[in-house]
Amino acid sequence: MSIHQEIGEKLREIKDKSEIALYLAYSSILYESKSIAKGVLKFEEEINKLRAEIQRFIIEEGEKLGTETAMAVMLLTESMERISDYAKDLALTVLRGEETHPVLELAGEEVNEQVLVVEVNEDSIFLGKRIGDLALDDRIGVRVIAVRHKDLWLYDPSENIQLEKGDLLLLSGYREGIEILEESEEEAEDIG
Repeated sequence: MSIHQEIGEKLREIKDKSEIALYLAYSSILYESKSIAKGVLKFEEEINKLRAEIQRFIIEEGEKLGTETAMAVMLLTESMERISDYAKDLALTVLRGEETHPVLELAGEEVNEQVLVVEVNEDSIFLGKRIGDLALDDRIGVRVIAVRHKDLWLYDPSENIQLEKGDLLLLSGYREGIEILEESEEEAEDIG
């Protein structure tokens, strides 16, 4: 793997983790979930470690990268780390039981893309299914952003993960698709 491919992989990882931290932070507020908020703090710690790893890499390999590339990588890394810090701040409001600013609620109403957290229980339509078999993106425009499976948060999870009781799905998609899923889950609970 070339030095540019290696740094590209590290940047992709920090971007992905920052993105999921923000999704989780927003979800923790939306669902007033301390469990999800704690997941944000774990992601933020991982991002801090990754930031330090990238900094060490640039110190060691900066000459090979070139000054402009090394500076660009540092700026991108700092931006992603700052996003994770904001996510952490949002999660801490949930963990402390603080009121959220009304603007966050208004923003959620105005955005067409919605976030949904589903816990897989014995009545869930997701129980026992593989993520790849759900095909939510193709059918209703909803994608699985992350899953908490066996107490680990997995970003962009493998299609082969079979969902078990207690798993949490973080889903994102158009309002209409999210509403379809919410109704399906409610119907499954009513039947069960």
